[in-house]
Amino acid sequence: MESRAKQLLEESIDEVEKYGSFTSMYLLLKKVYSDFEKLTKEGRIDYNIKVDDLILISLHEREMNKISLFVSSFLIYDYLSKNYIVQDGLFYFRWNKRIFIYSPRIESHIYYLIRLGYLQGIKNFKLTNRGYEEAESILLSLNCEDRKNIKNIIIDICLKTKLKELKEYVKKYLFNY
Repeated sequence: MESRAKQLLEESIDEVEKYGSFTSMYLLLKKVYSDFEKLTKEGRIDYNIKVDDLILISLHEREMNKISLFVSSFLIYDYLSKNYIVQDGLFYFRWNKRIFIYSPRIESHIYYLIRLGYLQGIKNFKLTNRGYEEAESILLSLNCEDRKNIKNIIIDICLKTKLKELKEYVKKYLFNY
């Protein structure tokens, strides 16, 4: 049986070799180091939803700028992780920054998906036909209620035109007020 620690080490190598993200590699290595004993006893995990899937699902409804895409990916990650095994997006908050939810892993995977022809964009990102078909198949693997709730999350994010509105929406979502 392969351990979870080995799986995360493999993911960290992929983050550099495949996606070009040394920051993601560092964060994964830090995670392995801090929980090494526990992770060596755990078995390998098969993800229901991977980081690439989060990005594709986030862009399924419409084009988004980078800020909205990070927010959408995080909220969908948070929502789906309650019922599915979702690959860690390595998100962190920087409330005083313009991009207040950030993930080096999501960012590097965005550019990887562009190279593969699933996405297009520089400032605003959208799915290509190939990406749309892939997003559709991922969504069809989820139950109807989850698809509806994800769609509502994306629409709510897209309706927020100002950064302040988006930050307030995320705070309300996270802290239930």
